[in-house]
Amino acid sequence: MLDVELRTTDDASFGRGAAGDVGMDQNTLRRRGTGLLGVDSARTAGGLTLYCPIAGPGDIFLVDIDGQVVHKWAAPAPPGRHAKLLKNGNLFYQGKGSTGHSLFPLWDVYHGGRLMELDADAVVIREVGHELHHHDASIMANGNLLVGAVERLSPGTAGRVVGGIPGSEAPDGSIWGDVVYEMTWDGEILWRWEPLDAFDPAELPLDEHFSREHWPMCNSVEEANDGNILLGYRSASTCVLVERTSGKVMWRVGPEILAQQHHPHMLDNGHVLVFDNGSFRPSSSVPYSRVIEVDPADDNRIVWEYHDDPPQNFYSPYMSNAQRLWNGNTLISEGSFGRIFEVTPSGETVWDYVVPYFYSFPRGTGPESSSGAQNAIFRAYRYEASRFPWL
Repeated sequence: MLDVELRTTDDASFGRGAAGDVGMDQNTLRRRGTGLLGVDSARTAGGLTLYCPIAGPGDIFLVDIDGQVVHKWAAPAPPGRHAKLLKNGNLFYQGKGSTGHSLFPLWDVYHGGRLMELDADAVVIREVGHELHHHDASIMANGNLLVGAVERLSPGTAGRVVGGIPGSEAPDGSIWGDVVYEMTWDGEILWRWEPLDAFDPAELPLDEHFSREHWPMCNSVEEANDGNILLGYRSASTCVLVERTSGKVMWRVGPEILAQQHHPHMLDNGHVLVFDNGSFRPSSSVPYSRVIEVDPADDNRIVWEYHDDPPQNFYSPYMSNAQRLWNGNTLISEGSFGRIFEVTPSGETVWDYVVPYFYSFPRGTGPESSSGAQNAIFRAYRYEASRFPWL
């Protein structure tokens, strides 16, 4: 029998109300249990897990393998998605700025605007802003920023965007198109690329379930191992690798494999690991998520896949990510429901944790999925403890 220890954070997690025995907690996720749900100590990679509740004020948590908080940052702005560890032990944090721009309803949920480096005490070491930044940014090998943003499409170009929900353009009738910049910490734009540099809009059609206000919704910007740029377009279920020097698309995988994916990134072996959300997968009437490893050099063959059994037991309609760990295991965040878990190469779960911190977006923010108290996260990352020398 496996040496698996089950633990919980408190009685309230399992259905008792805040007052103890009086009433029931009316939040379904919290009632099902939070905190550490299980750990196989012999097979987990160990380390420390970093996450940031998406609806919170900027609280960033670092938890150990026992599910205990070993450090907390109180960032100076609500999250514009997530935080990530830098080589020097500081955090790269994408905060939400107050620009006054409400381009369309979802913009209020996923825009960022403030890109910061924070020290262990959440003191801002440096910061740069871009008022049209959204979803993701990352620090490149040369120290500059790779920033996902939007620009308004011309009426002629917007008229060539295919798919989406009819009549769902932005309130002023426009469509906002994705663009990615290489930007210095002084705000200087050194490089710019947009899908229109390589595609006619009809070649990246929007899924019929998505609004036409934003095309084709980039939710991941990463520098690949070779210095080229890997981008993920959720509403078009497409990922592309862009040659940094020429702007040409070197590789593409689309809805023949993907369904509203998140966080495509390149592994050391040149394969691409991606969280495939699966809200509207044409091949299945049941929505479910999976994590897949794709080999671009072998006709996008899926060389590894994780899904639950039955598959609908693991599902996040939006957000989420996966990370290959140093012992070969994979950390997965089922972001919509605040679940973070670790699986072996054979797909066995060896660590299972549910974010116990619930927050609410300001009233009236975004669509119906943004209402109510939630423990959702955009991404989670696992690091070896030695990466935090100040702990």
